[in-house]
Amino acid sequence: MAVRTIELHLPLAMAPVAAHESLVRVMHALATAGAPTDRLTLAVQLSDLHVGVVGEVKIPTEMHIADRPVRWEFGLSIRAASNEGIFPTFEGTLCLTPVGGKAVELWLQGSYEPPFGAIGDLLDRTVLHHAAERSLLSFMQRIVDDVVADAKVHYDLRIL
Repeated sequence: MAVRTIELHLPLAMAPVAAHESLVRVMHALATAGAPTDRLTLAVQLSDLHVGVVGEVKIPTEMHIADRPVRWEFGLSIRAASNEGIFPTFEGTLCLTPVGGKAVELWLQGSYEPPFGAIGDLLDRTVLHHAAERSLLSFMQRIVDDVVADAKVHYDLRIL
């Protein structure tokens, strides 16, 4: 089977310390049992799959999050909450990298293995091309949105 690697990043115009502290709060909230279920889903737009219909497929997930505070990163394991055998499991790292004094980048790096052996590998490369990447990018955007919302509550907007 082919293991797929993913490396994605999103810019965030915010002071690094504020971004880090907000990310810690957001990730700890996700790690608790009471996290909103929409925050624990991976979603794929059907139009991205070129199926000719509009809509979205949301897959509820379970996440294991390991805080690595000294390195400004979190270990991340994402798997489907049910029917896990038909969806890939993602293993990776979510981290912040300061880019100057007033900006950071949120990075997601990791890998997954398509299920169903050679058939799953073929589907992943053709019909589902980039579906995992798009769903993880959407997840990252929700994290960025939550970090910004948290920072607006906890910090003076001049440092954001």
